[in-house]
Amino acid sequence: MINRSGSYATFYVGNFFFGIPIAVGVEVTRGQEVTPVPLGPKEVAGFFNLRGQIVTAINMRMRLGLVAAPSSADALSIFFQDQDHLFALLVDRVGDFTEVNSDTFEETPSNLDPNARELIVGVHKLADKLLLVLDTHKIVSGINLVQS
Repeated sequence: MINRSGSYATFYVGNFFFGIPIAVGVEVTRGQEVTPVPLGPKEVAGFFNLRGQIVTAINMRMRLGLVAAPSSADALSIFFQDQDHLFALLVDRVGDFTEVNSDTFEETPSNLDPNARELIVGVHKLADKLLLVLDTHKIVSGINLVQS
């Protein structure tokens, strides 16, 4: 069952405005040095060390099938936990923490880009935009992290 209300960490990737539940353990940092993974999946920008823990960095532009943004030393990372692993989403811009309730929740629109729709569990209609609620598990489970 989807929790249709709560607090979300919000961010932008391209023209999309996303949110992930802060319950998954969100932290935001800037300018992490990512070590690329040769022959790794295109969605995985690489790995970096966050206070002694190895973090998989996911390029959300690649994950969503968007054009790659010019790389920046100021890249923003949004961290979350999935099972026992720490992941970072590399995003274009970070928004605010947003509190929503079930009154604004709607099912995922069918006209949404298919690459984004597969990762979204629903939307919240805010006063000035749509907040697309991401399923963090779907983001990482759709990537083959182990190369054979």
